[in-house]
Amino acid sequence: MVKLGFVDSRLRSAQDRPIGVVASLVTGFDRVAARPLLILPPLLLDLFLWLGPKVSISPLVDQIIAQLTLPSGAEPALVEQISTVQESLQAIAHRFNLLTALSSLPAGVPSLMAGLLPENTPLVWSTAVELGDPLLILLGWLVLTGVGLGLGALYHRGLARAAAPDMDLTSGWWAYSRLLALGALLYGGLLIGGGIAFLVATLAAFILPLLGIGVSFIAFSLLFWLLVYLVFTPHGIIRYRFGVMRAMMESALLVRWNFMATVGFLGAAVVISWLTNMVWSLPATQSWYALLAILGHSFISGTLLTGSYAYYQGRREWMVKVRDEIEARLENLERRRKLTPEDREEGDV
Repeated sequence: MVKLGFVDSRLRSAQDRPIGVVASLVTGFDRVAARPLLILPPLLLDLFLWLGPKVSISPLVDQIIAQLTLPSGAEPALVEQISTVQESLQAIAHRFNLLTALSSLPAGVPSLMAGLLPENTPLVWSTAVELGDPLLILLGWLVLTGVGLGLGALYHRGLARAAAPDMDLTSGWWAYSRLLALGALLYGGLLIGGGIAFLVATLAAFILPLLGIGVSFIAFSLLFWLLVYLVFTPHGIIRYRFGVMRAMMESALLVRWNFMATVGFLGAAVVISWLTNMVWSLPATQSWYALLAILGHSFISGTLLTGSYAYYQGRREWMVKVRDEIEARLENLERRRKLTPEDREEGDV
């Protein structure tokens, strides 16, 4: 009997453990493999960015390059640096496609071609739409980002459904509105925070160059850890119908309770994504073999995102359970502390 009780205790402790990193990734793989339709959104987006039309901002970049001129008596080293910057801007402008904004942060549809920026494709378009007005470019980016977040809301909702088939999820429109608010908060925060950090780093660099580098390092470190603690904000919106601020606080709390496991999960996801992207970038974009890379990227990205929903749900439910147990024990101790010795004896009996 004692042995059976010991085994039962060990089984209960194993069942009470939260989901692990490997189990989360395996769950993501199983769910996507069982539902191949989940790879369609990133697959279709990559096909569109690869073979579809292109919206170029070359006229605007040409205007910027024209402003980067130096007087004839400038130092050769400075002239060479400016020439390098001009060549880099020209190369980026020639490849950049404004339509890549459809793969939007913080919860858009992942895209391989948005990162590769293919210059040559199997299908050659005779013309490309060129935009030179900064306001028109900004408006186009805002519209495309909004559309991308809408597509991302539907995509993430499908992944959350795969990770938790029996759970009720928020409606697509509700999730879209919250993701729009989250995106506005993210981009606004990056703009304001980045501007302040750049200003402080510039002023510090005038005093001492190394001080400016130190300020920049601190700013990037703070940004990195802020993103780590808020990485599960879209998961709270999609999975538990939280508002933006509630989802941010729940994400930070979950990362704090499961810091090492979360760092392990994010590290594994980054390494897997990085290694596989090295493979996906091997086929030339002008070859039809790139289609295999798009298929592989769609499957891996779906696996990692579905695994993240499984990890978030499992860890949060464990965290809530442990927190409730701790609160119940504290309430019981407080209640027992207020009892008289006679009441305690009666309760123990």
